[in-house]
Amino acid sequence: QKHTITTMRVTRGPMNSSSQQIIPFLACMVLGAALHHALFLPKSEPRPRIPGNAWTLTVTMTFKNEEDQKQALEEWRPVTKYCGEKEPFLFHYEVGRNDADPLKIHMVERYKSKEDYINKHKKGEEFLKFRPKLKALADAGKVKIEGFSYQELGYGFV
Repeated sequence: QKHTITTMRVTRGPMNSSSQQIIPFLACMVLGAALHHALFLPKSEPRPRIPGNAWTLTVTMTFKNEEDQKQALEEWRPVTKYCGEKEPFLFHYEVGRNDADPLKIHMVERYKSKEDYINKHKKGEEFLKFRPKLKALADAGKVKIEGFSYQELGYGFV
C-alpha cells in the first residue's frame, strides 16, 4: 500500500460579530477582578483608632405603644440633621430597635468629650426643641428612659 500525504492549509476567515464582542468583555472581566482584588479585599494591617478616647452616652427608651415611638423618632429626625451639619465634635449619633422588644430603642451618642456633650450638644437649637417633647412623653408614662455613659479607654477600634 502506498500512502499519500497531502498538505492542507488552514486559513482563518473574518471574525463574526459575537467573536469580536467576547474579547473586550473578557478583558473587562479580568481588569475588574484585578481592581477588586487590589482595592477591596481585606488588608492584613491593623486598623487605626479613629478618633480615639471618646465619651459615649447610651440611652434606652421603652415605649408603651408603637405610635408614640414613631412620633418620637420623627421628632428626632431634625436633631440628627442639625447635629450632622453643626456638631463636628459628635462622632456617632444613631438609634436602633431592640431585636427582642420592638418597643425598645437604643440611642448611641459618641462625642469627642463629655464637655462637648454638656456645653455644646445640650445647648443645640434642635436638641432644645426635641427634649421637651420627649420629656412630655416620659411625664405621661408613655416612655421609660434609661441610660449610661462611659469614657473609652483606647484599646479597641472604631
